[in-house]
Amino acid sequence: MTKPVIALDCDGVLLDYNKTFGQIYRQTFGKDVVVVNPRSYHAINMYDIEFTPEEEIQFYSNFDEHGWHSMSTLEGALEACNLLHEAGYELICVTTMPEKFVEQRLRNLKQHGFKIDRVIGRQVHHKLPNDFLKHKDYTNPKKEAIEEVKPVIFVDDLKQNFRDIQCDCTKFVYIDAEHTDDHPNLHDDTPYHYKYGSLIEFVKDFLKREKEMLS
Repeated sequence: MTKPVIALDCDGVLLDYNKTFGQIYRQTFGKDVVVVNPRSYHAINMYDIEFTPEEEIQFYSNFDEHGWHSMSTLEGALEACNLLHEAGYELICVTTMPEKFVEQRLRNLKQHGFKIDRVIGRQVHHKLPNDFLKHKDYTNPKKEAIEEVKPVIFVDDLKQNFRDIQCDCTKFVYIDAEHTDDHPNLHDDTPYHYKYGSLIEFVKDFLKREKEMLS
C-alpha cells in the first residue's frame, strides 16, 4: 500500500540557509559577521552586508562549492520529520535551488538523519540571488512538481510557492517565522490552508488532528 506523501521545502523549513550564509562569508573573506537583524528573511539583511559585484561573484561561487552540503538543521525540524515518518508518511523535499546541487542537498539531509530519500530541485532563472523574490510576475517553480507528486500536505515558508498549483488533494501549510524586513511574503495574498511558526509546531498539531486537517 502506497504511503501518503508530505512535500517539504528545505531552506527556512528544514535547514538554516541564513546561518550557513554567515559561515560561508567568514570562510570566503576571513571576516566575522554579526547578526544585526535576527528576524530578517534575507541573509544579507540579517548580517547587514553589501557586496561589490566582484565580492558577490566570489561569495556565491564559494557557496556553491561548500554551502549546499553543509547546512545545519532548524530547531525541531529533524524531530518533526521523524514524527511524520513514524506516523507512516513518505517525505519528499521540493526545493528551489540549482538542480546540479540536488545530490549535495540530499546528502546534507541524510547526514543529519532526515528520513528523506528524494529531493526535487527546481531552479528559478534570475540575474542575482533573491532577485526573483521581488517580482510580482514570479512564476512558481514548484507548481509542476507538486502537481505530479500530489502530496497530502505541502509545507513552505514562501507563499508564492503555493501560487497556481492545481491539486485539490493537497493542503498548503505556510511556515511564518514573522520576519521583520521587507520580505517577499509581506504583501503576498496567495491563499494557503494553515499557518504555523515552525515545522515542529505544525507537525505536533497535525498529528493530533490529522483527519480533520486532511478532510
